[in-house]
Amino acid sequence: MNKKVKNFKYLMIILACIAIFGTVLPNALDPNETLAGKISIAVFGTMGTCLLFSITYFIVKKAIIASMKR
Repeated sequence: MNKKVKNFKYLMIILACIAIFGTVLPNALDPNETLAGKISIAVFGTMGTCLLFSITYFIVKKAIIASMKR
């Protein structure tokens, strides 16, 4: 794996962890939220974050690899 791609992969993992721990966890741990709301926030927030960062990673990875072939 290319060094730029590897560094970008680590950056995306760190950003995804920050997104999950910074937004999903506080909302899921809110004492005023119902149990169904907490489950919904935890499940869909985590899935959405992972999906968003996966799509972004593969698009930018292809762009990095394409720019290096020129």
